[in-house]
Amino acid sequence: MKERLSRKVSAIESSITLEVSAIAGRMRAEGHHVIAFGAGEPDLPTPDVVQDAAVQAIREGRGRYTPAAGIPALREALSARFQADGFPLPADQVMVTAGAKSALFLAFYALLNEGDECVFPAPYWSSYTEMVKAGGGTPVILATSAGDDFQPDADRLRETLTDRTRVLLLNSPNNPTGTVYSRETLLAIAEVVRERDLVVITDDIYEHLIYTDEPFTNLLHVAPDLADRTLVINGLSKSHSMTGWRMGFAGGPKALIQAMSRTQSQIAGSPPSITQHAALAALANPPAPDRLASLDARRRLLMGELAKIDGVTCPEPRGAFYAFPDISAYLGKSGVPDAIAFTKALLEAKLVAAVAGDAFGAPGHIRLTYCTSEEDIREGVRRIGELLSELA
Repeated sequence: MKERLSRKVSAIESSITLEVSAIAGRMRAEGHHVIAFGAGEPDLPTPDVVQDAAVQAIREGRGRYTPAAGIPALREALSARFQADGFPLPADQVMVTAGAKSALFLAFYALLNEGDECVFPAPYWSSYTEMVKAGGGTPVILATSAGDDFQPDADRLRETLTDRTRVLLLNSPNNPTGTVYSRETLLAIAEVVRERDLVVITDDIYEHLIYTDEPFTNLLHVAPDLADRTLVINGLSKSHSMTGWRMGFAGGPKALIQAMSRTQSQIAGSPPSITQHAALAALANPPAPDRLASLDARRRLLMGELAKIDGVTCPEPRGAFYAFPDISAYLGKSGVPDAIAFTKALLEAKLVAAVAGDAFGAPGHIRLTYCTSEEDIREGVRRIGELLSELA
C-alpha cells in the first residue's frame, strides 16, 4: 500500500512534539518519572465556567451539526473580541475552526497553488513547514539570529521574497523562542508588505502570554491599511487550557473567510458543537491574572536554572511558555553529534523529554516548555546539566 500513497502525503512529516509527548506518556505508563519539557500544553485547569457551559450544552442536546463557519452567536462574540483587540471585523469576516491549527491549514489550502511560496521566520513552529506543503505550497525560511533576539529583519525579508512568494506568516509571541516582535520590527515588515502583493497570516495563539509591560502588538496595530490582505488566527487552547477541545478562530478578508468556510464544510462539516458553546463562556471570562503570574514564576525559575549551566546561552523569552537554549557548545562530543541525538539521550538516560531545535529550523538548540511544576523544572534542568557535563 505504501507505493499507492500520494506524493503530497508522503512528503509530510509527523508532528515531532506529539511524538515526544507520546513517548514520554508511554514511559510514564511504565512507571518512570519522566519530566516533560516537550509539549506546548498548559498544565493549568480549564476554567470551571467553561466546563460548566460544556456540560450544560450536552444536557440541552446541543451536540448537533452547526453552520460550517460556526454558530452565529459565537461568530458575533468573536467579532466583538476582534474589535476589542483593535481589528474591526464583522461577524461575516470571522469563522470558527477545530483549533488554530485547522485555521492555518485551511488558510494555506485556500491561498497556495502548487509551487507558491509561504515565507516565515526561523525558528518556527514545526508544523508550519508540513502544513504549507500539505496545502500545495513551498515553505521558505527567513533566517533570524539569537543576537538580534530572533527579530525578523526587513531587509533580509526583501532578499528572501521571490516572484512565487504569495504568503508571509508571522508568529508573535513566538513558538519556540518566546520572542515578542517589537513595534519597530512590525513597522519595517509592513513597509515590505506594501511593496509586494503578499497576503499576511498572523498566528496570535500566544496573545495573552506576555510577561513584560509591552502590549501585544499585531501587524495590523501598526499598519491598519493592510487589513484587506491580513488574516488573523487565534484560539483558546493556550489562554484557557482548552488544547483538546479544539477551539480556534480566524478573522480577515471576507472572500478568504468564505473560501476557508467552504473547505471546512467539506472536510469537517462544522467545528465541534459542544466546544463552541463552551467557547462562549470562555470569551465572556478572560484569563485570570493568576494564570499568567503562575507561568511567569516558572519562566523566571527556568531561566535562573539554565543560567547555572556553563556554556549554555538562552535569550530571555518574553512571551508564550518556552525557552530555547543553545547547547551547541556541547555537541559533537562523546557520540552526540547534534541536538536530535542529545534529546534522544536525554530521554533515555535522564528521563527528560525535550524537543530538538532542528524541528524548528534551529539546530544546536533545544526547546523547553515550562508548563510543568517548579519541582520538575529544577530537577529537569539539573538532569540536563548532568548529561551535558558527562558529554564535556
